Amino acid sequence: MAPAPALIICMGTSGCGKSSIGLAVAQALGLPFVDGDDLHPASNVVKMSQGHPLTDEDRIPWLLRIRVTASHLTSKQGVQALAHPGPAEADHINPSDELTSALSHVHPQTIHLGDEMIKRERKAVVVGCSALKRGYRELLSGSKVRLGENTIEPEIESDKLETYFIYREWLTTVCKLPNSDTLTMDQRSVHGTRPLLLHRMSSRPGHFFKAPMLDSQLATLEIPTEDETNVKRINLGQGPEQAEEVGMEGISRAAIEVATEWVGPKVQ
Repeated sequence: MAPAPALIICMGTSGCGKSSIGLAVAQALGLPFVDGDDLHPASNVVKMSQGHPLTDEDRIPWLLRIRVTASHLTSKQGVQALAHPGPAEADHINPSDELTSALSHVHPQTIHLGDEMIKRERKAVVVGCSALKRGYRELLSGSKVRLGENTIEPEIESDKLETYFIYREWLTTVCKLPNSDTLTMDQRSVHGTRPLLLHRMSSRPGHFFKAPMLDSQLATLEIPTEDETNVKRINLGQGPEQAEEVGMEGISRAAIEVATEWVGPKVQ
């Protein structure tokens, strides 16, 4: 029996590089990549474009849509459509409206990887998504959750689509142990430094997410705990004061190694 498909989510606040890392993972493993920002309802985009942060109620339909989109793309029909992305070849597949919508959000640099996915025993899709709260991560994982006044039950159950998270971690505090030259890390944070995130965000002109909303995301963020066993951490910083950032290439390599543990290497 084939293993359940996998949804691999590169998580974190805006500006942490989750889309770049997610795309690198997808290309390395021959998987489709979807930027979660593209799946926001129009009302969310308008709200963020006006500089207003999202609430739980705003995010719930978005999170549900991410999971449903991943389910469509890893289904038998979805994999076949990815393997034949041209209109002429796709005619005989006759995808549903939901699958057509899901396919339209696959990153153009990974839309051609269906032939590689079709060879995989375990199908998978990579998504960039903030997944700031534990409740959001549980909902993305197919669990029934309570967010605010709402109890939400996802359409796609956990055993039908297994979810994993890659968490870009910044070790913010480095200190020496007493009577030792050994450095130890004693505080963790997913987001790195605020100035660094703002700098990255400023390099995305025209994006609907406005820099002032970063503080809202940082306040909303619930750092994954050790009992969230489907979350893997990747350190974002290096050096005694964590002042230098690990290059994107190094972070990508680490993320690819983690994802390979979940879904296996690229099929040759």
